[in-house]
Amino acid sequence: MAVSSDRGRDASWRHLPGRSHALDGLLRTAAAARAGSARAVVVRGPAGIGRTALLAALAERLTSTGMTVRHRTARPGAREHQAVRDLFEPFDAGLPAATGAPAAYAVHRALHRRATGLLADGPLALILDDAQACDEASLNGLGFVLRRAASLPLLVILAQRTERPGPGADALSALLAHDGCTALDLGPLDPAATAAVVTRALGRPPAELFLQHCAELSGGNPGLLTRLLTDARAAGIRPDTDGLHRLRAVGEDLLTRSAKARLSAQAGPVRAVARAVAVLGHTDPELLGALSTVTGRRLTAALEALRRAGIVAPAGHPTVIREAVRRAVLAELPAPERETLRARAARLLNDAGRPACEVAAQLVHLKEPAEPWMPGVLRAAAAQAPDRTTARAAMRCLRRVLAAGPTGGLRQEIRVELARTSAPLAPATTLAQLRQALAEATRPHDRARIVVEYGLTAVGTRRAPQAVRELGAVLDTLPTEPGTPGHGLRTPVAAALLVTAVNDRTALAAARERARDWPVPRGDSRGERHLLASLSTLAAFDGGPADQAVDLARRALWIESPAPVGPCVLGASIVLALADEVDEAMEAFERCVSDSRARHEPWTHIAALCGQSLTLHGTGDVATAVTTARTAVDLAARAGCPGATMPALALATALLSQGDAEEADALLDSIAGPAVAQGVWEWHQFLYTKGRARRERGDLEGALELWLHCGRSLEAAGISNPVLAPWWLPATTTLVQQGRTRAAAELAERSQEAVRRWGTPRAIGLGLIAAGVVAEGKARLDLLGEAVDALAASPARLERAKAEYQLGCELLAHGATADARRHLRRTVELATGCGYHMLAARARKLLVAAGGRMSRLAVSPVDSLTESERRVAALARRGISNKEIAATLFLSLRTVEAHLTNVYRKLDVRGRADLPPSLDAPYRPRRHAADGPRRSPADTRAPSH
Repeated sequence: MAVSSDRGRDASWRHLPGRSHALDGLLRTAAAARAGSARAVVVRGPAGIGRTALLAALAERLTSTGMTVRHRTARPGAREHQAVRDLFEPFDAGLPAATGAPAAYAVHRALHRRATGLLADGPLALILDDAQACDEASLNGLGFVLRRAASLPLLVILAQRTERPGPGADALSALLAHDGCTALDLGPLDPAATAAVVTRALGRPPAELFLQHCAELSGGNPGLLTRLLTDARAAGIRPDTDGLHRLRAVGEDLLTRSAKARLSAQAGPVRAVARAVAVLGHTDPELLGALSTVTGRRLTAALEALRRAGIVAPAGHPTVIREAVRRAVLAELPAPERETLRARAARLLNDAGRPACEVAAQLVHLKEPAEPWMPGVLRAAAAQAPDRTTARAAMRCLRRVLAAGPTGGLRQEIRVELARTSAPLAPATTLAQLRQALAEATRPHDRARIVVEYGLTAVGTRRAPQAVRELGAVLDTLPTEPGTPGHGLRTPVAAALLVTAVNDRTALAAARERARDWPVPRGDSRGERHLLASLSTLAAFDGGPADQAVDLARRALWIESPAPVGPCVLGASIVLALADEVDEAMEAFERCVSDSRARHEPWTHIAALCGQSLTLHGTGDVATAVTTARTAVDLAARAGCPGATMPALALATALLSQGDAEEADALLDSIAGPAVAQGVWEWHQFLYTKGRARRERGDLEGALELWLHCGRSLEAAGISNPVLAPWWLPATTTLVQQGRTRAAAELAERSQEAVRRWGTPRAIGLGLIAAGVVAEGKARLDLLGEAVDALAASPARLERAKAEYQLGCELLAHGATADARRHLRRTVELATGCGYHMLAARARKLLVAAGGRMSRLAVSPVDSLTESERRVAALARRGISNKEIAATLFLSLRTVEAHLTNVYRKLDVRGRADLPPSLDAPYRPRRHAADGPRRSPADTRAPSH
């Protein structure tokens, strides 16, 4: 046995993650060679892929089996037959001095004799690294030996670096045609192997995102990955999510240096093609040839060289050139040359009729769009931007057009276009551009159009009061007489004023005063529908009757053809939800969700999800309300505003009904501040919900203070709707608990007028609870019984469960045990179906104490369905199609699909074929009457409303 190698004994080769299959394959080939069948393998791959480490590991394993191993590396520029001289040393004496075919044959015979002599001592392995640099004569000689030694125990391993051509490349291709020769292509590391390398280098397993970044930056190349991790370790980067940003910076620096080194080794035409690819981002032969001035076979050869060097991705790869490599290639050019190359590329692409966004991708890098056609292409590209990613490019395009110095109306148009493009990404930029456009506009029509967009963009922001003032100023300049030129502009401006003002505490009063005598429009235009939606909101704020607000909201939502949604649909949806028109509200919210997702309008999407969550909570579907609100919170965080008030309020509301007061309280604390205090809805919902959280955590005095504050604030804002933030009900029950019965009675009495005026079953039911809490004797039970009946006629299952519980407690305290058990059992059913487990547990405990029985699983999953979901599911079970269900129940197809999705989830079934027979039973909410002496027990606490 003999080992001969010209390599140092670096032990790093011992660690071969991801190469065990390749090593096993080579060992199997070696076993076949030892059995007396000569074999050859060409191991191929780019620099750093692990060829050298694999050959070192193979050499040691073969040596341990008793094989003679000769391991060498080809030297570039060496003399003829130098590689075989190294492999078969000593050998010089046997080589003839002559040249030509006879001499080559003589050398080959001498090589064969030398190999035969070595094989006489046992199996022989010849390993040659960097074989592409080997002289052709040596490889031809090895081929001759393989053919003559076909039945001898000979193994030849040749490693080829694919990105670097050399004199041996053609001979290697010819060698692969030999029957006993195969190719082994080394590919990138898989995730498991990459994780093993990262763990060994950084001393701990990597986080999933960190691992993904390592794989992305290194491309699975072990050499590049090792260099990346060496730099990361030197920079003190840990393999967790906190280290991602720093890892990317280190990785891009490494890629830049690597790309520069590889590109510098290429010929001039190859570098020219690399620059053209970096500019264009694709390898279209016609455009690439025109830009680089390298064409035909020279272009094909240059691209192959760039692919071998890893600068350009293999053909068919979705990313032609990595961004870090692209920047490195272009950084080699002086700035004036880059500008010239970009301008030439833009002209070529424009002349070729390529899409405007592709041409604009070049124009945005120019100092200014100097040629007349360029601004138009930039504007066209901005108009085609379909999502958040391309919106950033569109913003750059429009800023370039502005930088070119357009004047007059064109400048205003570009500012408006930039504002619209910026809206999903940078609302502050949107408002600033619209304000500048408004300041520059002089014609009434232009000012009206711009100020409307400014107002609608400012909805819910700190700029809303300023936008209301601007809208009012423009509105005052428009003619009031119908038929007068410019009068038609009043409706969209007035609508925008109200839309902007209705949710701003500082602007609401003045806007309401302006709108007091405005005529109610028909709803024929978008502006009129916006005005109707705002008027419906004002009607809801005024406290009704609910039917009037609903009529205005429905007219605002009446649209014959699809149109963009926004504040109009959102505002009307909220009014419908307040009026307990749940199906219509959910349908409108779902339309907002779908449309805003398609149009990439994150804030409309988030607001619609919040509306859905609160409406679901109002119907008692607490679990879905929590899930929907969490989605809104996550979307807000991804949109760059993790502390948004609406999602936090929706989530806190639902969490309190799940019994998670701690998380709810923390959420509310996170949004407390000027932002929440500005909004009409947000501020009062915050005070009401924060009071609920305080009460659930045992701070009755703090809760009462917040609810009373909420009432004073609503009164100051002129809002008398009893269900917008029904602070008066928990405040009444808390005052009773504190023994302040006179104050509680006065508060309950004051609430009755607003309750009757709004007139919905929910409002009436809540009002009856408040009246019952402060009543005495038989009146208390009568009022609570009426409250249960009223709430049974509403979608407010959660509030009904609380009323059932209070009535059960009263009956139990006054000896009506059988009736009490009935109401407590119904409380358990309702509360469990709603997901209000804290109340269910409390009612079950009282039920058992009263001698009642109810297993923990007595409640059917069907009881968790809302009334609308149950109606839809019952029809679906009978085999009726979604379209027919929609027509039967006067719902949209989208609403039917949404209901069925919820039904399948709640009942844990896969489809309509699995729906249970119990859906066929008619749904009749239970109503119970009770008599007897009445007095609330001292040892039970009514649930928080």
